[in-house]
Amino acid sequence: MRTLLKNTTLHKLLISFILIFTVIIFLPTSSIANLPAKTINLPLPPLAKDEADKTAQTFQDPTENWQQHKIKIRPNDSLSTALEKINIGATTVYKIARTKNSKLITDLKVGDELTVWIDSDQQLQKILYPKTQTVSYELVKTENGYFIDEKVSDVEIRTETAYGKIEGAFYLAAERAGLSAKSIMQLADMFAWDIDFIREFYKGDTFKVIYETRYLNGEYIGDGDILAAQITTNGGRETHNGFILRDKDKVIGFYDDNGKNLKKAFLRNPVDYVRITSKFNPKRFHPVLKKWRSHRGVDYGGPKGTPIRATGSGKIITRGWGNGYGNHVKIQHAGKYMTVYGHLSKFGKFKRGQYVKQGDVIGYMGMTGLATGVHLHYEFRINGKHVDPLKMKFPAANPVAAKYKQRFKQNSRFLLSQLDRIDGQTYIAKGFE
Repeated sequence: MRTLLKNTTLHKLLISFILIFTVIIFLPTSSIANLPAKTINLPLPPLAKDEADKTAQTFQDPTENWQQHKIKIRPNDSLSTALEKINIGATTVYKIARTKNSKLITDLKVGDELTVWIDSDQQLQKILYPKTQTVSYELVKTENGYFIDEKVSDVEIRTETAYGKIEGAFYLAAERAGLSAKSIMQLADMFAWDIDFIREFYKGDTFKVIYETRYLNGEYIGDGDILAAQITTNGGRETHNGFILRDKDKVIGFYDDNGKNLKKAFLRNPVDYVRITSKFNPKRFHPVLKKWRSHRGVDYGGPKGTPIRATGSGKIITRGWGNGYGNHVKIQHAGKYMTVYGHLSKFGKFKRGQYVKQGDVIGYMGMTGLATGVHLHYEFRINGKHVDPLKMKFPAANPVAAKYKQRFKQNSRFLLSQLDRIDGQTYIAKGFE
């Protein structure tokens, strides 16, 4: 009886289960979705100790076991000799040399600093090479060899102004106005063809500059380009304006209000910031020969060893000793022009027959030949005829190209309006170019 009851109970439970299951199967989906749900959290069994160690190793940072080395490139060092100091052999350097853009890492200069990481097996894993404040190169080991990546930091560009009055030397006045050495030299280079920075400034002459400054992570890292400048000379009687022309990040040149290039075919002076001791004179009493003869050039006095620069691009046709001139250099420019540099103490690196660019150092001031003191004798000839370099109207370089004219005209007008507002106290518009 008891067994029968037990079987009957089981039978009823079985039938109930089948009925419930059948109802659930044939319920519409929307009805199932509306059924109350209950979540059951089942604890997972703990990992065995060996399995836990394996999991930890899976997520372990491999760089934690790398050794980091700082290497400074010294004279006669190369990447190979630098890595030898930390036992990285030639085979690895050979692999790096075969990597695409390898010169980014291998073209090193004295003073460069590398950060190098090697693993526990003494294998090179990474090199970080900060080329500049804003550009760095990173070499990383991969499954297929090495990969070199360039990293460029975002630089914030700000627009600043400077205003100053000439009280003595131009350089000192520019320093007082807050200009860096880089911007002062850029300003001098802009107007080097139109302004004699030795003779043309008078007390009270002024200069105004609109220029860029560069910041990295909020910290000043140096000046950028000069955007516009205005300088008065000869007691305010002459005004010189200059404006930049850029194509994206490339500087095309600097031009005046009318789009004429500030850069001429020749520099006004072959030496920087020295005095004129003797001018061009058809009849001068020679201090050594003690007789009257023409002085067909300009003499610049200064310390022995003062660098002498080619006033224009051309070919060196003479480099050697000459009676009267001593050590001297002659440069032929564009066919009909020639410049001569005499009494040099020594020559620059350029040889006879080589071409030089405007501004290249061709020698150093001395007193060789017929000279009573250290100076440079400089001559300018046109078709073989001597002319006064101080009075010569030099030919201009190319003006603003047609494709830039409209944009340059708009920018230069706006920049000029901003220059007019600068008086040492007035702020100008920012971020306008």
